[in-house]
Amino acid sequence: MENLFSELRRRNVFRVGLAYIIVAWLIAQVADLALENFASPDWVIKTILLVLALGLPIALVFAWAIEITPDGLKLEKDVDRSQSSIKRSVRKFDFAIIVLLAVALIYFVYESRLPHEPVAGPSATAMNNSANQQRIPAKSIAVLPFVNLSGMQENEYFSDGLAETLLHMLAQIEELQVAARTSAFKFKGTNEDVRLIGKQLGVATVLEGSVQRAGNRIRITVQLINVEDGFHLWSQNYDRTLDDIFAVQDDIAASVVDALELTLLGRLHGRAGQDPANYDELLKLRDALAGGRDIAATIDNLQAFIEIHPDYVDSYATLSEAYVIHRNHAGLIPEEIGQKAIEAAREAVELDPEAPGANAALSRALVDQGLFVAAIPVLAKAMELEPGNADTIVDQATVMAAQGQFQKATGLMELAIKLDPLNDNTRIKLSEQYDAIGRHDQALSVLEAGLELSPDSTSLVFAMALHHQRIGHYPDAVASLHELLSKEADHINAWQILFAIYISMGDLATAEVYLQRVEELSRDRGADERALFCYLEQDQACWREATARMLATRDAFFVQIWQSRMMLEDGRLDDAIAVMIPVVEHFGVTGEIYGNFESRINLAALYHFADDGEKRDRLLNDATSALRFSIDSGWENSAPYVYLAMASAAKGDTTSAVRNLDEAYGRGHRHLWSIHTDYAWDPIRSDPEFQQAIQRIKDDNSAMLAQIRAVDAASH
Repeated sequence: MENLFSELRRRNVFRVGLAYIIVAWLIAQVADLALENFASPDWVIKTILLVLALGLPIALVFAWAIEITPDGLKLEKDVDRSQSSIKRSVRKFDFAIIVLLAVALIYFVYESRLPHEPVAGPSATAMNNSANQQRIPAKSIAVLPFVNLSGMQENEYFSDGLAETLLHMLAQIEELQVAARTSAFKFKGTNEDVRLIGKQLGVATVLEGSVQRAGNRIRITVQLINVEDGFHLWSQNYDRTLDDIFAVQDDIAASVVDALELTLLGRLHGRAGQDPANYDELLKLRDALAGGRDIAATIDNLQAFIEIHPDYVDSYATLSEAYVIHRNHAGLIPEEIGQKAIEAAREAVELDPEAPGANAALSRALVDQGLFVAAIPVLAKAMELEPGNADTIVDQATVMAAQGQFQKATGLMELAIKLDPLNDNTRIKLSEQYDAIGRHDQALSVLEAGLELSPDSTSLVFAMALHHQRIGHYPDAVASLHELLSKEADHINAWQILFAIYISMGDLATAEVYLQRVEELSRDRGADERALFCYLEQDQACWREATARMLATRDAFFVQIWQSRMMLEDGRLDDAIAVMIPVVEHFGVTGEIYGNFESRINLAALYHFADDGEKRDRLLNDATSALRFSIDSGWENSAPYVYLAMASAAKGDTTSAVRNLDEAYGRGHRHLWSIHTDYAWDPIRSDPEFQQAIQRIKDDNSAMLAQIRAVDAASH
């Protein structure tokens, strides 16, 4: 053994091995850095590392058999080691190794001192894609819409419905991250490379397939593909009848579980036991709903289906979804639409308390109606049954925010956008949460990234306008609103925000121009703006008429604050208090913080006018405690400080009110219309200190008004 060691040393095998390892390490480090900047796939660096590893034994064999001499390469047996030139070559080799070690050490020290956090680049899309591609979980999947190979367009619903069913089955597996339907189905009808799709959706695997249907016979082909290299992890063909569709779904889901080495606790909740013909019919109705084709007619068809099949759980859940969509898309105000959504979902849960879709539908309906307290246990159940449902996660975030837990809400929205990266609405809600916790740059970046992905999205442009408005950047808000109106001239919300901005600036003449446009589009929808305008104009008759229209067509629990204002000005203080008590009780039940603060503080002011300090202070203490909790929970924009100022004003504490109002002003608060109309400010309204604080905001607004008018003029 000693002789072998000496021979290895004599033949420079150790020197060559050490030199090779150092050079290979340097090559690997440089390659890793270069390939990362070029966004090369992982297999490239893996190939380089494999080649370098295989090269080591070759280098060692070469060192054993070959000697480098001044005369070139020679076989070991032909070299005379007594020659001094050989010894000089060995010393040069030693010197080269020392230099390589020094280079490696310098590189190691330099690299270790670099920051390891990713640095945000100028491109919003690059930042978004980088975030998507970082730490993609190995156990993640996107279910793409299955291709309809039947040759008949009318069978499209079946292939889409099959993919959606599988998606929701897989979303029940807690350790599996499943891309949401909205994002996955963006690729319907495209021929984009599966590897690129996977990277855009932030998943490691993609399930794709095709469906051929002829009457009752179906042929389903399914492939599970590894996004990294595009190779199949599993594939299968099924030639069955429609009666076997649920067994096929179960088999596909089980095969995915096996291929990804997932742990499945219990059985996935699928459609087993249902009538395949009923399932087929419901898929048609769900397809009509997803396509937005005459939602009212779809609701009628769902009701007719339920009359024939009153025990079909999914039909009630789908009907609930249809009511929610109809209410929001059609701009319907009556509460009975929302109540019908809740009732239909409750029926589904009663039929099957363990159905993920039923619980998700009920939580969605409750959140849509603002019944956040009632939604909490339902959301918990829905998340337990289907933890990967992005829509349910968004609803949970909405409830957290409504209760003042903004950091938790933001974390949930960040999870939702990972599951649904191409969903504009999810992106908008994440931006709102970033604004709420004071991370305004991220709020803007999220929207910019969305617009690069969906440049024609009017909802993202409107969200951009609201972002600028929230932080007091009104000229930018006006620019975004006009960009939106250039794409959708009848976007009533855009005209309403333009009205609100000019009201905040004190330019009532221009505000009225935009108000008239709002009323041209919908007189009832413009009742809020008309009431505000007439109140500021001190036109009592007009104000009262518009308020009456609001009471007839709006959620009364917000409008009643206007109603109580009217009673207060008529000297009917007791009636004003009586009107506001149910409002406070309502928001106590729903758990919605904005309504809670608005109603409690205004009612406290009414008790202040009635010299009932005990009831006033009880309400204000509740409100300020909740506000402090919300601030401690991450609420960092201007809103909580406006409410704190309002609470101080309601009991006549000018100093505290001004201090908090100045804090809100520093955080971007610029609109004054609520200060003009909410009677909670009345106890300090004439105080010189308060008037000076208001004047500071007015002066800033006056300076901004010239910029706003310039943007406005350039857009016409």
